[in-house]
Amino acid sequence: MPPIFTAEEYHARVSTLRKALREHELDAAVVHTPENVCYLSGHATPGYYTYQCLVVTAAGDVAVLSRETETVNAGETTHLEHIVGYPDTADPVQATVDLLAEMAPNARAVGVEARSWFFPPALFAQLTGKLEATGARIVHVDDTLAGQRLIKSAAEIEQIRAAAASTNAGMAAAARAAVPGASEREVAAAAFSGLIKTGSEYFGMEPFVASGPRAGTIHASWSDRVIGANEPVLLEMSATVGRYNAPLMHTVWTGELSGQAAAMAGACADARAATLAEVRPGGSPAAAHQICKEVIAEAALAHTYRKRSGYSVGIAFAPDWGEGHILSLKETEERTFEPGMVVHVVPTLRISGVAGIGLSATVLVTEDGHEVLTSCQIGPQL
Repeated sequence: MPPIFTAEEYHARVSTLRKALREHELDAAVVHTPENVCYLSGHATPGYYTYQCLVVTAAGDVAVLSRETETVNAGETTHLEHIVGYPDTADPVQATVDLLAEMAPNARAVGVEARSWFFPPALFAQLTGKLEATGARIVHVDDTLAGQRLIKSAAEIEQIRAAAASTNAGMAAAARAAVPGASEREVAAAAFSGLIKTGSEYFGMEPFVASGPRAGTIHASWSDRVIGANEPVLLEMSATVGRYNAPLMHTVWTGELSGQAAAMAGACADARAATLAEVRPGGSPAAAHQICKEVIAEAALAHTYRKRSGYSVGIAFAPDWGEGHILSLKETEERTFEPGMVVHVVPTLRISGVAGIGLSATVLVTEDGHEVLTSCQIGPQL
């Protein structure tokens, strides 16, 4: 797959990182998180379960280090000329130290990630130990890298729009398939088909399908359960295009809802609308979360809501489709929304073993408000 963006787009991203390195008096950064590697270089491969990294120097050089067999992917997905492979018999951490010594001789300060899922403690200790043995000071750069990805460029937004169109198609296919007598497995198959036929790559996380009482369990994947009459079917999925994501949660029901499920559906719809109203330039993620909780509490359903109210989305590799570590709609997030941010607003009410209702939207923060990118018009519209 050729690079998603132009060389100029990646150059601008790397230039921003280099500026930060110089401001923090760092000679280089070693980046391991697949999303950050992809953001800065375009390198994308399902083989990120093996050791890979991107080395960026303050002086101007950039290189990908990966297994030798993965260098073909790096050559196809990036504009980089400096691609280094290590054999499966080699120590990849030592290969990293050697590459860094070549690119930034006598580096005195090196940025590394301390919270990367694919840079486990043993490798982190090994790399930092080797670098410190050379006299280098280690600085954590997780927040610097995360903050750089928060506001999307016009080119990134184009990819997210494409992902949203595919998500909407997959959700519509799943919603149409969610009828009494169908199994959750059949609904999931419809979702996969709808997503892949309309442009999705391999996902950051697979679709969720849960009907009836199973919908009361968070992150319930499909099963062989047969959907019955007069019950909710909770669906959530995200297509991935250019590694960019745009999730959507939607609930359809087969007939009439009653009792707690009906009350939850109304409260969830009201909470989504109230939360979306706060997603605008100058609005606060913390305030949006508080508004969401207040609407749910007014419906006497606070006990069914036990999570954040949304999160940033953009580049993602499994096991997640979100960027919640960058920004989440929760009590402690006091940054304000800015144009170019993209967030998934996702109020979901659940009672274990009874029912679950979720209604969401991925939205782009615009200059004067927001634009809804993901939605589904199949099923009751509250």
